[in-house]
Formats: sequence, structure tokens, C-alpha cells
Amino acid sequence: MKNISLFLLLLIGTLAYAQTGSMTIYNFSIHSVSYNLIGTNDNSYPIDCQPIVEGNSATSLAPASTVVYSQYNTSHLVTPAINQWAVISDAIGIPSQTYNVSAGITVPSVITTPTSWQSLRLNFSNGEMIHLGRDCGYVDSHHGAFAGSTVSGITATWNYLGNNVVVFIN
Repeated sequence: MKNISLFLLLLIGTLAYAQTGSMTIYNFSIHSVSYNLIGTNDNSYPIDCQPIVEGNSATSLAPASTVVYSQYNTSHLVTPAINQWAVISDAIGIPSQTYNVSAGITVPSVITTPTSWQSLRLNFSNGEMIHLGRDCGYVDSHHGAFAGSTVSGITATWNYLGNNVVVFIN
């Protein structure tokens, strides 16, 4: 019984800092890519979308590589890492700040719970860029840019698989 209680406490603690949906990026292109990843509140008005959670890859994702971000607070444990998240949340009564998750400062559940992946700005080693994602506040209505391409022929697509986002770069 004691083990079950400890397990339940661990599960509740994990869920308290969990966000729904993962972000998976597959880089099948011949270029390495760095990126800016943003999560926002699905249920807010399109004008503010707060809280807004924004992070940048610490290094580039190499060609023929994949990365999965399951939540903000564990993003520093994968390669390429996202070590910190800048949060804009003043409109919802929480002071905006930067959370350095690699130093153990977790983004609280009041931020993680209402947010999901909103957009991804891809910056390729050849200098080209693609911006993908949904418009603020429209997660269920499919408004946004879910495919893009560059002059040199790099393509990227944003796909929903349940609550998860899967991005393919070719």
C-alpha cells in the first residue's frame, strides 16, 4: 500500500508540471536547422494568447536527426536542448520571466497546463527560414501555416497527431 501511495504522489507531481502533447521534429534535409519554438494558451482570445512560452534550440538539429520535446521542463534533457523558456504572462496576472530549466527552475503548472505548441521558426544553415504553426487562439480550427518551402527546395510540414505535433523537414 505504501508503494502505491508513493507511486500516486509521483504521478500527481508529474502531471502537475505536464503539458499535453509533444513536439517531434524530423530533419530529413541536407541542412542543419536551429529553431524557435513557441507554446501558447489555446483558450485565450487571438489578440493576446497568454501565457506565451518561447524557447530556442541551444544547438542545431543535424541532418538525418530527430528530436522530441515532451514538455518544457524536460526540454534540456534532449539534443538539441532548449535550456530556458521566456514566458509572457502579465495579462493573466503572473509576472513575465525566464525559466532556466537546465538549472532546475521549472515552469509552473499555471503556465504549462493551458499551453500547447503554437509555432516553430526554422532557421537553416544555408540562411533560409520557414515559419510554421497555428494562429493564436485557433488550435481546433486549423488556421495557420502548416506547410512551407524555401527557394532552394527545403520543405517543412506541421502535422497534428492527436495532441501531438509532428514536423517533417525535407
